[in-house]
Amino acid sequence: MEALLILAGAVLLVLGWVWLVISAIRLSVGRMLFALLAAPLTLLVRGRGYPVWPRLLLLLGILGILLGATQLYQHQPERLDQLLSGRWAVSASAASDLQGTIMGQPFAPERIVWRGEDLVFEEGPADRVRRALTIRFGAAQDLLREPTIERLPSDDGAWPELILQWYTGALSAPGLRKVTEGYSLSLDLAEPVDGRVEGRIHLHLPTIYSTWLTGRIELSSAPAWLQERVKTEQLEQLELHKVAEQAAADATKEKNPPLQWQELSLLALMDEPQLFSGSRVRLTTWSGRTHLGIFKELSEEERLILAQARGPHQIELHFHMLDIRKVEARNDL
Repeated sequence: MEALLILAGAVLLVLGWVWLVISAIRLSVGRMLFALLAAPLTLLVRGRGYPVWPRLLLLLGILGILLGATQLYQHQPERLDQLLSGRWAVSASAASDLQGTIMGQPFAPERIVWRGEDLVFEEGPADRVRRALTIRFGAAQDLLREPTIERLPSDDGAWPELILQWYTGALSAPGLRKVTEGYSLSLDLAEPVDGRVEGRIHLHLPTIYSTWLTGRIELSSAPAWLQERVKTEQLEQLELHKVAEQAAADATKEKNPPLQWQELSLLALMDEPQLFSGSRVRLTTWSGRTHLGIFKELSEEERLILAQARGPHQIELHFHMLDIRKVEARNDL
């Protein structure tokens, strides 16, 4: 509304100015030059021969600009500062990558930061935030373990909490609203590169909130949870590579007797597990997956425990007997 008033006022001002200059051609050269260079000042003079209608357009244009600027100052003073300082074009360009609305108000975040478990989007000076949208993952930390965070209104499970903050005017208190579910969220962050993180976000709230945010985002520093997730993924890839190398080595050794695999009886394992404790075994499940490791023991729940080395640490895999198709041991052990 404010922009429309300013634009309409500017159009009326230009039309009235041009009309006044054309009408002043029949007057003296001095009066025509006065109309050309300072048309708004003709509103203050009388009896100089200037027509009424062009000056009325000038007046309406000036009033429209002043009214629009007043409302813009009340609702979005930082926009007025940018307009008066000539930085409006830069602001529009920056907002093209990430933009949206909060409670119906235009929202173009200027800062995107992680604060603990919160993803925060802020607009306005650092010491006077005009609008902000915060996505809190404190109650939905499991979502941070996935490469892409997706939530749809029909999804079950934990939801990040949304905090909406907006400013309604110079004489009004800031607005605050919490949304705990029922919205759509897609957040995709790439792996950090030189400490910076890029990604995209698409957020849409129900119509009653008049709030959405979409576009590319960039973080100057990677949050701790993302660094931990990348490290875990790298360790898993390394372990898979080691398992593949070990399987290839085992396949090579199988070609050279007596280093061969010998199938064990599951009943024997269950009756006398201590006889096989510490043996290197190869376990195959009914789903077709193969696991290599050291047989340790049977758990209290009668599950077979297989130990695997992962870097400086050791993990234990537990298998239900009904899930095991066969267990093999090296006959050289």
